[in-house]
Amino acid sequence: MRAWSLVIASSLLLAACGGGGPSPAGLAYALPDPAAVTYVVGDTADMDIDAGGESMQARTTSSMTVETSFNRSDDGIEVWLGVQELDARQTTPMGTLSADGSGIDGPLVFSLDRQGNATVVSLPDVSGDAVQFFQPLAVAHSLFPGLPGRAASVGESWIDTVRFEGEQSGGTVSSSTVLEYTLIGDTVVADRSLVRLDFQGTSEVTADGVIQGSDFSQSVSGNISGWILWDHQRNLLVEAHNQSDARGSMEISVSPYPVGLRVRQQGVVRLQEGG
Repeated sequence: MRAWSLVIASSLLLAACGGGGPSPAGLAYALPDPAAVTYVVGDTADMDIDAGGESMQARTTSSMTVETSFNRSDDGIEVWLGVQELDARQTTPMGTLSADGSGIDGPLVFSLDRQGNATVVSLPDVSGDAVQFFQPLAVAHSLFPGLPGRAASVGESWIDTVRFEGEQSGGTVSSSTVLEYTLIGDTVVADRSLVRLDFQGTSEVTADGVIQGSDFSQSVSGNISGWILWDHQRNLLVEAHNQSDARGSMEISVSPYPVGLRVRQQGVVRLQEGG
């Protein structure tokens, strides 16, 4: 999980780990076993708005269940992702907006190389209020972590840089994220040996589009940190947590002057075992 939650916020708007021991055989993307799994994705973003000295708040919450299937590709694996359930709500000074998954038609298809770099193959059709909550470009580039694509030792770090831009949510988005991952060690959860990765870094997102009938453009940048549990035996992301704190500004058609923003976010991705 990279900067997905920060992108979502912008576009509106463990068990103990062993400090030593052998490194896993390798940290790289390959065909998972099983090749079809379900993830539950949760996100909460709180936005503080400074409109000419007047302070306002906004909140976005979402819970999403996605089914993913994996196939081999020339460079790594191809991912088919379909949204099965979406329960999302956005409360702003302009009102409240909610959405379910009925506005998302078709799968998101993208490929991942051994390090997790994504190439989008096809996008679903997103319409209605769902466009405010589901950003397929952000999902493709940010849902899965960056790996070194090789064997790594406990304490070793690597840099993952993710940049993408394109059209989504009725507007455009441009994102640049730089994260440093560190392999913390092994842990056992539900009788499975997993690897814990910690990460921290920065992200910058610019976006424009329409929020509840009003045109907007904005830019936010800030810090991101979190941790990941990776099953290197099954080649699967098991769990990911992230938090971010970003600041920026927005220009919106209903306001005669730019407004200041602060966005604080928390996100989680969990594998639904047996799902």
